[in-house]
Amino acid sequence: MNQGLVVKKSFFVISSHGDVRDEYNFVRKLGDGSNGSVYLGIHQVTSQERAIKQVLKSRIKDNQRFEQKISIMKNSDHPNIVKLYEVFEDNLYIYLVMEFCSGGELFNYLIENKQLNEREAAHLFHQILNLVRYLHSNDIVHRDLKPEILLFGENPYQGSDLKLCNFGLAKIFSAGSEAFPTRTGTCFYAAPEILSRAGYEKSCDLWSCGVILYIMLCGYPPFYDRTDAGVMEKVQNGRYDFEGREWDYVSEQAKDLIRNLLVLNPNQRYTAEEALAHPWITSNNILPDRPLCLRLENLRDFVEGNRLKKAILMCIASQCSDADLRGLKDAFAKLDTNGDGSLTIEELERGLNTIPGISSSVSEIMRGLDVDKSGAIDYSEFLAATLDRSIYMQEDRLYSAFKTFDLDGSGKISAWELSRILGKERADAYSGIWDDIIREADTNCDGEIDFNEFIELMSQRRLNSFRF
Repeated sequence: MNQGLVVKKSFFVISSHGDVRDEYNFVRKLGDGSNGSVYLGIHQVTSQERAIKQVLKSRIKDNQRFEQKISIMKNSDHPNIVKLYEVFEDNLYIYLVMEFCSGGELFNYLIENKQLNEREAAHLFHQILNLVRYLHSNDIVHRDLKPEILLFGENPYQGSDLKLCNFGLAKIFSAGSEAFPTRTGTCFYAAPEILSRAGYEKSCDLWSCGVILYIMLCGYPPFYDRTDAGVMEKVQNGRYDFEGREWDYVSEQAKDLIRNLLVLNPNQRYTAEEALAHPWITSNNILPDRPLCLRLENLRDFVEGNRLKKAILMCIASQCSDADLRGLKDAFAKLDTNGDGSLTIEELERGLNTIPGISSSVSEIMRGLDVDKSGAIDYSEFLAATLDRSIYMQEDRLYSAFKTFDLDGSGKISAWELSRILGKERADAYSGIWDDIIREADTNCDGEIDFNEFIELMSQRRLNSFRF
């Protein structure tokens, strides 16, 4: 996309004032939280399932923290983080419309299975470390990691991925920030420096990871007492052991990783990168040596696509469920060799060079895919570029995307509406670009794009396309 146009996944997380039930049918309650309930909802146009969190506004104690939580969810773009799709607000409630994870909590899965074998534990823990590295690389400290907020996207007994679903205590922590002094989180999983209020940074999340791994391998927490005060005392002393009979069958490598996470001194504790490089993780997470399966025509269409078509594909991809993305998630994981949730030119080159028939410069392909101009290919950019036509050409998905751009509900998309959706980064630098983009799809020359023109744009395929 040229002329400095930037498109991000977060642009399509729309906040609306109105009744969420005009868009979603509420099916049943999924659970209750501290400040609201979560319901299963069905989108009335696409029939997609969504988890809808209903938050009573009067129970929000800190509006700034709540808004930061929404901002973090909007901007997070990682396969192991639950997607936020929409935000609705009425007089009493705020509704967060999120990805529905049907597989349930890791917490319940651990209760059912008592303890996990090391291969399964390493597979799941690798995903947890990946999302923690992603958060930390984006200056986000979670502060409350625990199995209760790690959900399986689908059936955990069929190899489903984990997804982080809650950012209630997450905060931005950039270089030069003062360490947090506030005691917060859940005492079973909280780092000792949190409980002592000595000030803490990103490393507190790695302590929580160590507790989670300990529980995965034996079925009970490393620091247990009948009272919270007793738990906190044991955490601050940092004393735990591997003496139970459950540990007789756990490898020394696994225990060594735990020892490097449950370290009292946060400066000596492993980082996410160090934990991911540990031999127990690397030896238990060997990806199958299968060829990279990507349909080149989808990639080609995106690289050569009209500017608006790329934005629409980003919009549709950002709304897709795991079921829509089977195969693409695996392809992304295979390309993302360092697991940081984005693709560098080196990772893209290594992967694409394994596909017969690609002769184009990877740097050219990279420029065509990098619609947010970050210098890397984010997860949603990859999905948008590889999404199959059989998914994005479904009329209900196209209509839902059209409604996202048609802000005033007039049945047409104007240059002003494009500027409101796509001009969120540097709107002052885009004079004239919106009219130009409208003209690229406005076949009847009325200055706007109606739904028929929208469908026609999405169905176009370039004849003189990018040579791969």
